[in-house]
Amino acid sequence: MLFLAVGTAGLFTEVLGRRHYGWSLLIALGAALLGASVLQWWWRVHGPGRLRATTPFVSVRSADGLDTALAEWHDDLNLWRIRAAVRDRPGSLAAVCERLAAVGANIVGLQVHPLAEGVLDEFLVDVPPAVDAATLAAAVAAGGAQVGLIDRAARDDLTDAPARVLTLAARLAAGDAGLPIALHDLFGHCAVTWDPREVQEPACAGTLITLADPSGGTLLVTREALDFTPTEFARARALVGLCGELRRRHMAG
Repeated sequence: MLFLAVGTAGLFTEVLGRRHYGWSLLIALGAALLGASVLQWWWRVHGPGRLRATTPFVSVRSADGLDTALAEWHDDLNLWRIRAAVRDRPGSLAAVCERLAAVGANIVGLQVHPLAEGVLDEFLVDVPPAVDAATLAAAVAAGGAQVGLIDRAARDDLTDAPARVLTLAARLAAGDAGLPIALHDLFGHCAVTWDPREVQEPACAGTLITLADPSGGTLLVTREALDFTPTEFARARALVGLCGELRRRHMAG
């Protein structure tokens, strides 16, 4: 294009430059081209169907309206939790997702829990009413994964785990919740009890987490059927550590 433009300009100069009106015509043509370029730029920016700089890229919905829409969406969900050991190979997770999709399961949440012997994937799926635990188990197995647990899930399970931890940390710092309440809200379906005996080291074994209470004694976190993972154990220890630090600062005045 550059060579074509230069060649054209040279031709016009050679042909028109020899005439008495040639230079005036060249200037007029240049001005016309410049005007056309400016008009084209203006149309791209301000023409119909174009976004203006002051136009929001997305529509804004009030917080109440957004919460209502999310609540209505959650009410329509038929949620199941699936924990499965997926092979650590490229395409393994995709194979499981494909099998779940084949039975009508829509994956609405996914967490990856590293384990000493591999990786445990936790799926939250929304399924048609006719799909049961046996159907989901068969789909996961057909995808090449080993099923660990399949059970019903609740709307609260859709909450982002890191966001939940940060919210609970803020409540602890503000004094709006005690440590037992924070631990219960962290895991949802669990029981938190206190034992006056001291624990030497925090521990996690199956469905039981043992933690040292900064105020003294031991906190026992238990739940049915669903084993705690090292990731969940780390989150619980982080909350206990934060609570202990807040207590030390409060005691120091």
